[in-house]
Amino acid sequence: MEDRNFYQQVHNIGFYFIHVQRCTPIVNDQVDAAFEFLNSNKQFSKSTEHVFIVVHYPVYSAGYFGSHPYFSKKLEQFIDNNQKMNIRSVFYGHDHNFGAFKRKQQYFIDAGVGGGSYSKVRDKNNMLDRVWASESLHGPLPVSASCVSKCYGYEYHLDSWLKYTRTEVNFEQGKIVYNIRDLDTNQILKSYEQPL
Repeated sequence: MEDRNFYQQVHNIGFYFIHVQRCTPIVNDQVDAAFEFLNSNKQFSKSTEHVFIVVHYPVYSAGYFGSHPYFSKKLEQFIDNNQKMNIRSVFYGHDHNFGAFKRKQQYFIDAGVGGGSYSKVRDKNNMLDRVWASESLHGPLPVSASCVSKCYGYEYHLDSWLKYTRTEVNFEQGKIVYNIRDLDTNQILKSYEQPL
């Protein structure tokens, strides 16, 4: 398999791109390879002030595909065990809706629609009770008994929208500001501040 995990540094900002396209027991080898890469290449980011992890598959998600605890728990453990790496946020996609989650000091942002239409989560039979009642969700989300694995991380949920959005990352004095912009109206839906 072609190695799709790599590190890129721009000035004092480091990006770990890890290849996890989907999560099922059949492809957990992608997850294992991604973490083998992260653990073997931690030294790359030692001179950086800010580290971001970019991955395709969602860590936490209120969207159609939801989360996969095997992957989510491994990433949580990696971040917790490597606090000196200055990991600020994790960006991902796969689910076609915007979602913001915060666990401890890190933000986890599902970038939303990047290559298609947004997915409305409406099919109660298919989605194990993960049905949106509106065009947005705010605050921690409840987890039903039938939705334990796909709803992993719901306690960290901040906001989700069924809109076309862009996440803008701005470095300001003593903080990082994540602006979530509605691309149809050009308005900022929400800003999240991360003290440094």
